[in-house]
Amino acid sequence: MQNDNAQKVKIWDPLNVFRCPADYNHAVVVLNRPIRLGYDMVFRLWNKAKVTVTVDGGTNRWMNYLGEEQTENLLQGKCKDYLPTLVTGDMDSIEPELLQKMEKIEGTKVIRTPDQNQTDYTKALTQLQLYASANDIHLDGIIVLAETSGRFDHIVANINTLYKTKNIVDPQTEIIQLASNSLTWLLKAGRHKILIPDKLVVQKCWCALVPFGNSSSRVSTTGLRWNLNDTRMEFGGMVSTSNTYSDNSEVTVTTNEDIIWSMGIEPFTTKSRENSNGS
Repeated sequence: MQNDNAQKVKIWDPLNVFRCPADYNHAVVVLNRPIRLGYDMVFRLWNKAKVTVTVDGGTNRWMNYLGEEQTENLLQGKCKDYLPTLVTGDMDSIEPELLQKMEKIEGTKVIRTPDQNQTDYTKALTQLQLYASANDIHLDGIIVLAETSGRFDHIVANINTLYKTKNIVDPQTEIIQLASNSLTWLLKAGRHKILIPDKLVVQKCWCALVPFGNSSSRVSTTGLRWNLNDTRMEFGGMVSTSNTYSDNSEVTVTTNEDIIWSMGIEPFTTKSRENSNGS
């Protein structure tokens, strides 16, 4: 995470997700979605994380991803490397037998969050922030494994949680949703600079700016093939989807309202392994 204080520009470096540098303190959150990313990438993120959280049925997904032998070793206390710090949720989708075992394992904390007015994802971020604060852990980023497939209402609910995060987590902490083909995050009102990896520029990968939830967004950009110039963005009007990059490794975005940024990352995940339990 970087901030250009002189210009008050928030700088985003997507390579932090792929490289996990030592000076980027992050947490990993696993939602109840298929994990379709390669082992090297996922285990690097997990092993370098300061806190790890599996959310309700995301615990099933995580154990399935680990495989039967590794899961058995973990549940028997033989290997705790892949044991989540926290298991949270209303516990309506985690397998009951697995929940019982997780509650007995030393090294993980099971937190029931029964409030039905919030999604398990939103509640998990709340518990993660409480845990980080209580243990004096500063987080530069929270990487959320959130495959963008399946039920549309779940996808939209995840986006809604991104809009809520400014009232849940430290405002300096980045929350980035990672899928097998994309990174997605919220750009808060203000000025942003996104550092685009060269291979994404060369391969003209897609990117998008989407104005969920408001009709008064005014957005200006540089570094895109189709730039915006104080353009009003709203559903039923202009949305910047299926965009790509000019020959520039930096994109700037100035916006008067919070807006979603999403970008294709296929060149980094082409060797990803599909490991899912349902769609």
